[in-house]
Amino acid sequence: MSKALVIDPRIAGCSGDMFLSSIIDLTESEEMLDELVSLINTTLATKMSVKVEKILKKGINSTHLVIDIEEDLKSHHASDLMDSLKKVLDNLNLSSEATNKAQQMLNLLFQAESKVHGESLEKLHLHETASVDTILDIVGTIWLLEKLDLLDIPIYGLPANVGSGFITFSHGKVSVPPPAVIEILQNLEYPFFSDEVDGELLTPTGIILLGGLVTNQINQLPPLKVKSIGYGSGNKDIPSRSNVLRILLVELQEESSKHYLSMLETHLDDVSGEILGGIVGKLMEQGALDVSYYPLIMKKNRPAWCLRVICDEDKASVLAKFMMKELGTLGVREDRFGRYELERRVITREIVIKDKGFKCRFKERMLDGEIIGVKPEFEDIASIANETKIPINELEIKLVNIYYEGIDNHE
Repeated sequence: MSKALVIDPRIAGCSGDMFLSSIIDLTESEEMLDELVSLINTTLATKMSVKVEKILKKGINSTHLVIDIEEDLKSHHASDLMDSLKKVLDNLNLSSEATNKAQQMLNLLFQAESKVHGESLEKLHLHETASVDTILDIVGTIWLLEKLDLLDIPIYGLPANVGSGFITFSHGKVSVPPPAVIEILQNLEYPFFSDEVDGELLTPTGIILLGGLVTNQINQLPPLKVKSIGYGSGNKDIPSRSNVLRILLVELQEESSKHYLSMLETHLDDVSGEILGGIVGKLMEQGALDVSYYPLIMKKNRPAWCLRVICDEDKASVLAKFMMKELGTLGVREDRFGRYELERRVITREIVIKDKGFKCRFKERMLDGEIIGVKPEFEDIASIANETKIPINELEIKLVNIYYEGIDNHE
């Protein structure tokens, strides 16, 4: 089993302080934050204080950061903000990997703001995100994760809730998600959605932290066991839900014999046998693992066919669209299921039959590392049968015996 983090911004999106507070809640690392705040103030000549509170958000006990800034950064220029970040990173003696991640996050923000406002990075002037608390959110998250040996493990990210409606900021009224956020979402190809919550749920700092840390984007949870749960709360109260970001520390369940697949099905009552037969090969070429069809009776007692396709989950959408395009069906059902599978490998053996040397591939089937069956590849059986004039069914038995004789001799 291996450790992983799962970031869940589906409830109420994600902001920088929610991200940092959820890590603190997950790891119970409140005392470590005081050291970081002191270092930031000393390095940047700022006056920032941070209080860690436990509060209830719609019945969920979560960690909340109360940040008070008496003296902020003196410049809101992009280059000055990056210089400030670098100074803090240097004084923390982080690894090169952690340092690069933090700088990449800020660069991601700069590139989005530059494109939205049509300004070069050299002239880019920031407003809401050019504050010492942005540096705290980025550096604090990276620093804690590295200190606690959580930076190098897989980090899974679920789709982000961005909110809805409109917000007003320094450039006026804009729709949610605001321009910089949606630009970053596009650059990262990060999945997101909007529901009935009115207002901004995903902030620029929140999405750069997601984008900089998530190694695997997922739509549903893999098999896992939860070891620890962290809730970080945002500032505002949302009537319909808890305004929290949830982060899980988990153990992934390594089920080498079980894979999760998709099964696509559609019923067809107006497709000829030629088309149905021809679609099988096309679906296999498109990435299907298995294709089958069987007869059934549909409405008005019409004879019909059920076409069933088994595929990896990431191929399901492509294959479903292909089925609708090729067959004219109006819809394709999808079910997700687990399939237990034997381990398999193909080896090549040098064999001698009738004083002639051949190469034959054997497919070994294994359970828990033990070989429980073997089958020669049919193409090789046919080729050897053609050379030796031995019937295929007889030759297959002979090849299996030769394989096991080789194992016995080796032992």
